[in-house]
Amino acid sequence: MATVNVTLSLGSTDLFAKQTLSFTETDVLSPAGDQQLIGRIKTTGSGTKDNIATKALDGTDDRAYLFLHNTSSATNEYVKVSLCASHGSDSASGDWFSVLDPGEFLFIPISDMQDVDLEANTGNPVVEYILMEKA
Repeated sequence: MATVNVTLSLGSTDLFAKQTLSFTETDVLSPAGDQQLIGRIKTTGSGTKDNIATKALDGTDDRAYLFLHNTSSATNEYVKVSLCASHGSDSASGDWFSVLDPGEFLFIPISDMQDVDLEANTGNPVVEYILMEKA
């Protein structure tokens, strides 16, 4: 069985006026579902949605981990992230759940979803992605 080691650390001495932030979470994930995707997508530019076809995670308790990373370093090359209502369709206008600025990433558990749409604000930022379906 494949395993993925995950560590997330958050730390700051000056974010909160009277409290130091020090948090580390470590986990070992065991994705073993029928969908394991990895890739890079060069977005086609402002106003155009680029689709990561994940097939449908629509079965009972169909859950996965999703990692996205906007590799751009150019100012204003942020990417809006949204979910599609059905496999092979575009997401609804303004129906995004995350915005990744240049260099930012997200790692979230997801379930019962369809494809993922990416829409660049400007330019053609490259987004790396990994989808790991749980067993």
